[in-house]
This record gives sequence, structure tokens and C-alpha cells, in this order.
Amino acid sequence: MIPFGPWHPDKSGVNIPAVTGAKNCIPAVNGFRPLGELAAGSGQLGYEFVTDSGGDYLIDSDGSYLTLSSSDTTVTCEGAAVVIDDGGTVHTFAGTRADLWKLESTAEWANVTRASGGDYGAGFGERWQFGVSGGLVIACTIAEPPQKFLLNTSTNFEDLGGTPPQARYITTVRDFVVLGGLDGDELTIHWSGLGNPEHWTAGAQSSDTQTFQNGGPVRGLVGGETGYVFQAEKVQRMIYVPGSEFIFQFDEVEGGRGLAAPYSLVKLGNDAYYLAADGFYKFSLGGAASQPLGVGKWSKWFVDDIKAGTESVVIGGVDPINRYIIWAYNSRDNIGSSLNRLLIYDWAIDEASTADVTVTALSQILTQGVTLDTMDSFGTLDALPFSLDSPAWRGGASLLGVFGTDGAMSFLDGDALEASFETNDGTAPQRVVIKGIRPHVDTRSVTIEVAGREAEGDTVTYGPAEAMADTGVVPAWSSGFLARARIKVAAGATWSKLTGLTLTHVSSGGNR
Repeated sequence: MIPFGPWHPDKSGVNIPAVTGAKNCIPAVNGFRPLGELAAGSGQLGYEFVTDSGGDYLIDSDGSYLTLSSSDTTVTCEGAAVVIDDGGTVHTFAGTRADLWKLESTAEWANVTRASGGDYGAGFGERWQFGVSGGLVIACTIAEPPQKFLLNTSTNFEDLGGTPPQARYITTVRDFVVLGGLDGDELTIHWSGLGNPEHWTAGAQSSDTQTFQNGGPVRGLVGGETGYVFQAEKVQRMIYVPGSEFIFQFDEVEGGRGLAAPYSLVKLGNDAYYLAADGFYKFSLGGAASQPLGVGKWSKWFVDDIKAGTESVVIGGVDPINRYIIWAYNSRDNIGSSLNRLLIYDWAIDEASTADVTVTALSQILTQGVTLDTMDSFGTLDALPFSLDSPAWRGGASLLGVFGTDGAMSFLDGDALEASFETNDGTAPQRVVIKGIRPHVDTRSVTIEVAGREAEGDTVTYGPAEAMADTGVVPAWSSGFLARARIKVAAGATWSKLTGLTLTHVSSGGNR
């Protein structure tokens, strides 16, 4: 009588095999899996806690003391990247408004800000993006010159050579570093010399610029063998033409739709995923065309749930190990400006769920050698020679770093969060009395509430939350022609999957 299925809030109705709420969980085939709370994988970004005879203090990056009552006791991550070098070693970088950081083997952050020139001045609301060319890691934020760090050699970042423009976005196309969202000229991209990321003189060594006369400002870049420029209202393809005076050929491959949220753009294999003004899309890099995500499932729900005017601050990250993409955004019920909600999308099964977790940054994944971009040479993601958590791919470390408000890089693998689900209404040919519900989940740490009513226009009122009895049935009683359930799996419970519900019920007026 009570239906169950994937999270499809846009399909609310009677006897629809879907749930309208699925929070703090991960979508799975025929059900949902638990989502872990943020578990710190590093020290706090930027500060070190110390205790002496005077009490508890924080030490700032410059060595100065701050009391715990200071109004400036939190360093917010404004962008991060995981870089895998040719030897398979993982290097993790992060940026704050004033500094750049590198994660040490001790899981503490080393300040690798430029040695001369002082702290950075990344503007409020601006982020750091990272690119890689050979062994050179390049960090960009629009208020500062691009910064470089040579893997396994440098101790601090320094200005990238060749007077490159200040820019918001960076990628690598073939052997060119490409910058977009330029300071003072957001309609133009600028690429480096061929195989020389420190040559930026247009007209020499194949370095040049391209200005787009329509389509709006550049809002994102995707690299690889072929490059893509995402504008506010168009997507342009850039193909390297060796020997041509133009260097790159530019073709408009999509018009009338562009990138609404610059930092929502993530690349996975031969696809890019992004948030447009009317919802999320998957863009085929081979077919150069977009298809909407979640239509008839959760797309309308998301458009209604995101706080109006905050699309530009949405951030995205990909977890190739668990095979999902996370987008963090500001929900309409959030009184602050934090990114307080996650949309978790499993690209393999084309399903999603949500989580109420506040984050400030998700790490980019930048790899050399065997990369997410070149994995296709080994077959599809489902036919790789090693599992995606093999050190052959990731150097023995998790890839998707999640930064919370505490300034530490964390992973969503702590104790299970409290998961909650709400079903659609179910009905039967006759009025029934529900005597109990058996949840199909491998834990007893479950409570269920049931709301029964006579007509669809009646107010939905849930009964008390009931715990599971020794029989494995939750004694949640209700009666009516319509019924729905609210299920909660307790925080910290050990479980692997919730797949549905079975009801014990009788016809109203029958034998009880």
C-alpha cells in the first residue's frame, strides 16, 4: 500500500513507486546507501591550536597568536586540488583568501605562499582554481597573477613566468595552458606558448587570444585533446589546427544555453556536468551536445530548492571511487549564505539524493600519466583493469576532499548521518488499517511514522515515531484510504542498504 523507489520528488502522486524525500544518503540500485559524516583527513587549514599557561590559542600562518575569542578564528578554503604526479604520488593544494597551502605527509598544512610579494588578496566571493602542465601546478584567482609550483622541487609558489593575465579559470588543452575570465576582459581567453606554460606573448610560439563577440562572459573551461569554452549563453569548441595562423578553430556547438554556475562545472571522462539557468546538464565532449539531468525526477525540485540569486556560488566535485558527483549549494530555507546542502548524483545509475552538510570547497582532481581524461584508453569505467581505489590510480589517497567550516580537509566517510526518507501516498481498493511496517534494511536502528487520511485534500498528519520491535516489524498504526511513511535510520547506525517496505494491514472493519 505504501510505495517505495528512487528519489523522484517531481513525481509526487498516489501509488507512484518513488520517494519524495531522501536525505543524508547515497542513491543505489534498488535503494539507498548510508552517507558518512565529514571525517577530518587533515589538520585545520591555516591555524594550529596550542595551549600554554595563558590558555588556549590559535597560531596564525605568520606565527602570531589569536585568542579563541577572536572574531577571525576560521580560515575558509576557497578552492583545492588533488594532483597525481607521474610517479603516482598524490599532492594536495588548497587556497584561502590570503595564502596557498600544501598538505604534508603528516596531514598538516604547510604554508607555500609566495616568498616575496606578501599575502594574497583574493577578493571576497572569489575562488582559486588549479591547473597542471607537466609537473607545474598553476593556481589562479582573478585578483592575483597566476602562481606556479614545481612538483617535488618547489617549496613555495611564485609568479608564473611570461606575464600571463590574471584570470578566474584555467585548463590545459593539448600542450597549451588556457586562461579565461580575464581581469578586465571576461569575453576573452588567452593561451600560452605551445608546450611552454611560461610564454604568454601573443603571436609568438603559438600563444594568442580569442575574443567572443557574443554569448556573454567566459564562465568555465574544459581541457583535453579538444577544449571547450563555456560562456553565459553559449558553448564554444576549440580544436588545435597545427600550422594554421589561427592556431585554434572555434565553433559554437551550443547556443541559447550556457553556464550559470562557473564552479559547478566538472569533467569526468568524455563528459562534463554543469548547472545552467534551468537545471543540471551532462555535456558530451565527443558529441558536443547537452542533455538535461533529472527531468521528471528531481530537476524541478532543485530549481525550487536553490535560493534565488545564488546560482553563481554553486560548487561541484567528482568522486570517482564512489562514482558520484556532488554539487553544494545554498538552499532557500537557509537563513545564511553558506553552501548548506548537497545534491549527490550517481552518474552510473542516473539517480540522486540530498544531504544537509555545510561545505566551503570541494577539491578538483588533476592527474598526470593515467588520468580521468585518459582512462578511456583502458576501456569503460566499468571495465578498468584495476578498481578505482587502486593505488595505480590514486597513489593510496582519497581523491575528493571536502572542506567544512572548520578549515580541515575531510571525507564523507565518518559515522553514518541520520538518513531520512518520505514516501508517496499509497492507496488500496478499500479502506485499510496498517498494523505495522517491516523496513528492508540491515539494521534495527530505524523509526517509522505513518500518516493515514481519507482524501487527498486532507491534512497530512504523521503519527508518533515508532521503533522496531523484536519481530523486525515497526508497530506504526494508522488507518484510511491513503497512507504515506516517513522513515529514519539513526545517526551512527551500521547499515549497508535500504530497499523498501512491507506492510502488515487488514481491511477496515475486518478481523484485527
